[in-house]
Amino acid sequence: MNIEIGNKSKVLLTRLLSQHVNKQHILRYSTTNKKPIPSYKSKTFLNNNNNNHNNENNKRYFRSTSPILSEKRDLYEVLGVSRDASKQDIKKAFYALAKKYHPDTNRDDPNAHKTFAEISNAYDVLYDDKKRSVYDTAGHQGATQENMEHGGFPGGMGGQNVNLEDLFGGGFDLNDLFGGGGGGGGGKKSSVGADMEVNLHLDFMEAVNGAEKDISFYGGTKCTPCDGSGAKPGTKPQTCKQCGGTGSQTRSNGFFHMATNCRACKGTGKVIKEPCSSCKGKGITQGERTVNIKVPAGINNGTTIKLAGEGEPSKTGRRGNLFVHITVSEHELFRRQGNDIHLDVPITISQAILGDTVSIPTLSGEVELKVPKGTQPNEKRVLKGKGVRFVNSTEFGSQFVHFIVSIPKNINQKQQELIKEFDQEEKKNNGPLDSLSHPVLSFWNKAMKRWRDYSNKFKK
Repeated sequence: MNIEIGNKSKVLLTRLLSQHVNKQHILRYSTTNKKPIPSYKSKTFLNNNNNNHNNENNKRYFRSTSPILSEKRDLYEVLGVSRDASKQDIKKAFYALAKKYHPDTNRDDPNAHKTFAEISNAYDVLYDDKKRSVYDTAGHQGATQENMEHGGFPGGMGGQNVNLEDLFGGGFDLNDLFGGGGGGGGGKKSSVGADMEVNLHLDFMEAVNGAEKDISFYGGTKCTPCDGSGAKPGTKPQTCKQCGGTGSQTRSNGFFHMATNCRACKGTGKVIKEPCSSCKGKGITQGERTVNIKVPAGINNGTTIKLAGEGEPSKTGRRGNLFVHITVSEHELFRRQGNDIHLDVPITISQAILGDTVSIPTLSGEVELKVPKGTQPNEKRVLKGKGVRFVNSTEFGSQFVHFIVSIPKNINQKQQELIKEFDQEEKKNNGPLDSLSHPVLSFWNKAMKRWRDYSNKFKK
């Protein structure tokens, strides 16, 4: 939205804004036009200004002005700051008071405009080092003369740029002053298609090794008959006569004018006289789409892959993005934690005692693994580099092998005799099982003795 304000229109703008107390507030304006401007009701003014709109400042700032006050309080008192307050303190106090006392937030207060003008004047003088120095020396009269000499107005903002978005959150809409809407910012309208989300389920090993998959989903594609133009085959969109193909129109209301998106072409600069029957002039048709995706090796459950430019198409801009949410099946043998793999390997009691060599699976094939003599239940071995590959890396995680010692529930007569014989031999070598010097059970036996001694104290 491009807006220009002349010097003589500053007071007029403030008065007009104060009359629109039911409206919300804009944005930012810049005072770049220094030429005198006739009455805002003049037809000559309207005609001349329609040919002079030009955006000289990308930031939308507003220079506030206000009428001369008949009664003047001390400016420091107005802002509620001390005479040695810093510029930051002055600015902070002004923003808080301006937001609190602006006429549009105090519609029932007949003095709101006067209060706001007083606050604005105080800020204008005290925030400017030179004006503040003059005011401290010569009071209101000196500050007023200084303001006039620099192109400002008594009681006004005199050149200080105030960002009304900081005061009102950017909700002010200058379109309300023109009695209608019309989009922001002139120029041809260019949009981005909507983003889309799809789910892709992978087998465990597909996630580990990577895969190339085709994803089918319902979405938009460029209309084939009209090649996305929206016009009937054999015809083309025509340049909009309302805006001359610029996509914008200029609207004026006296002392300023603005450019808005053209209503006839909706900011595109083109008008379709004969729409395509296949897409009804949209240039886009809906149906099943198929996208090929290369899933990198090592991807994990819950990962999202972004495919730029594969979302919904846009008639006047680029496609949106496609977000693919990955889910991965569990494996019957492997458990994945990050890039590490865990595997439980069952062994018999004799293998645990005597030791053995077993074949185990890894992500890259079978390997032979030695079971040391005297392996304990849940004892583990680490195979470095046998885990999952890190995405887009040459490094791999590890595989952890957990030995699960299987204790038989049913044994025959001969096995019972052998176990009893083993038990007798062990007691002969290591002493009774409750011995405090037993090589395996000594810690347990000592702890149990201390517990029994402690418990017996409470039984007496």
